[in-house]
Amino acid sequence: MPRDRLRLGFVVPRYGPEIVGGAETLARGFAEKLPVDRFEVEVLTTCARDHHTWTNVLPSGEERSGAVTVRRFAVSARDVARFLAIQQRMSEGFPLELEEELAWAEGSVNSEDLYDYLHAERERFSALIFLPYLFGTTLLGTQIDPARSVLIPCLHDEPFAYLRVVRHLFRSVRAVLFNSAPERSLARRLYGGPREAPVVGFGFDPVEPAKEASRSFRSRYGIDGDYLLYFGRKEGGKNLPLLLECFRACRDAGRGLSLVVAGDGSVDASAGIDGLVDLPRLSEDEKNAACAGALAVCQPSVNESFSIVLMEAWLQETPALVNARCPVTCHHVALSNGGLYFNDTTEFAAEVEYLRVHRDDRRELGRQGRRYVVENYSWPAVLGRFERALHAVLEN
Repeated sequence: MPRDRLRLGFVVPRYGPEIVGGAETLARGFAEKLPVDRFEVEVLTTCARDHHTWTNVLPSGEERSGAVTVRRFAVSARDVARFLAIQQRMSEGFPLELEEELAWAEGSVNSEDLYDYLHAERERFSALIFLPYLFGTTLLGTQIDPARSVLIPCLHDEPFAYLRVVRHLFRSVRAVLFNSAPERSLARRLYGGPREAPVVGFGFDPVEPAKEASRSFRSRYGIDGDYLLYFGRKEGGKNLPLLLECFRACRDAGRGLSLVVAGDGSVDASAGIDGLVDLPRLSEDEKNAACAGALAVCQPSVNESFSIVLMEAWLQETPALVNARCPVTCHHVALSNGGLYFNDTTEFAAEVEYLRVHRDDRRELGRQGRRYVVENYSWPAVLGRFERALHAVLEN
């Protein structure tokens, strides 16, 4: 017999096509891709765009985005000074009292209007899906109806993950869906829980490699010869300073090539790195073209629960260079045989040289990466895993 249509509420602190971030991209992907004959989707979010200030800039109320209903609620007043003081103590390794942890959660992004809506309307939903774990909308929002709450944590091995309020979050919700097996292993080590909790991941449409467009990209930005590519937020949390140091080692060793850095933010101009091409955030077409023409796409971050960047690079048949300290990206590279991982600047420079000399091997790494994404992370495969996992949760 056919199953009833499920009504899902995705609760995420920011939402929209202009929002850059893995959790936000994941939420929008599922909300827009879930089949409307089996799912009715609402997104419950705030009026904020900026994840540093959480200023209310978008109008509150309801809007439609295709088949998805988006409801925005104003961010509540915050004690920013206390929040930042506690976060600083945490980042410096000082243990926190439970009262401080609770104050930190309350000083994060929260919305009393959103919580009032959840209190009043929660029974209309088959499940409320919260992501990521880090913010008040998840830490506090899940506690309104834990038995109806499903967590997609986007978990990293970072100081926040060791808080008691986070441990309580993982143990209180009905279920947790993970983006990767290493993320699940980290959660099990920190909080316990089922060894075989569902791993769903994120989906992609397997676009054809943009080889022709890559020539136009080179011409537009005056790039000659080989180039490495980084795209994403230009910040320390993504380990961009390490990548700049690695690239400088390549240049210092006489290996002339360029590094294209594209995304929101800016690179410190005082770094004075020859061969650096600093670009703003690229459109999807430009990003595909940039990937297709790159010698490799670099992912230096250690804080990843999935890494959309890797999958986008591999869809363009471009190999990846990843940080050996990141379990998630190394996991993908090992399974796909779609790239290499580096421990230090010396290894990075040697691997770049290898890719430049062994062109056939480089192309094969890229092809293997694409095959891995198409087989494991095309939208039909991911939506199938999601739907099976959700029904198993709700029927248990």
